[in-house]
Amino acid sequence: IIRFGEGIVNTFAVLQQLEWALLDKEMPENLWFSKDKEIAPVSPQIRSNTKKIMLSTEVFIFTLGLSEVWFDNQTGEALWRAVPLLLFDPKRHEFRQTTVSENVHNIKRIIEIVQQHRPQAKIIFTLSPVPLSATFRDIPCLIANSVSKRTLRCALDEALRSSDYSNVYYFPSYELVTSALKNPFKEDNRHIRKDVVQSIMRIFEQSYCCDAPKKF
Repeated sequence: IIRFGEGIVNTFAVLQQLEWALLDKEMPENLWFSKDKEIAPVSPQIRSNTKKIMLSTEVFIFTLGLSEVWFDNQTGEALWRAVPLLLFDPKRHEFRQTTVSENVHNIKRIIEIVQQHRPQAKIIFTLSPVPLSATFRDIPCLIANSVSKRTLRCALDEALRSSDYSNVYYFPSYELVTSALKNPFKEDNRHIRKDVVQSIMRIFEQSYCCDAPKKF
């Protein structure tokens, strides 16, 4: 599971992992797979290892990226990413744009589960500024990306301001890229330039790390 972590970018999948590892929720097969279509088995040993890691973690950083999600209609569970062709069943698999309220619910549950098992841990949410490269909606990708990102941003704002959480933070990596830093993207207009990433990480360090330099 850990090495597939870059695929866990929607709130449904993040919550799924916490429920599976910390609440011992039983999960069906063929939900989790890498970008190379490698299937991740639902392994008791991997669950045990994941639980040990989570129970020793002092800071959880959740980077959300997508509110467009594929679902398995037979189980009601979300998939990490688009269904590999070899597994795709049009009667079983459904794609949709999720709602702000659904994502608010998931974010609150993520916080509750972490705080239940690691009450002293800090939780930091970020929103990925990397835009969609494609969409399964019947609209231009530019528009789909705007809806997808703003759904998550609104959900994060609503979830974090509607409850009096301690040790829960939002770091504005999305806003830094889209509004604050000049020419942040590479030539593909999608990936972030290395120097911009370094600048954002220095701001993160200054904001959250005890030994960070006061100036950079």
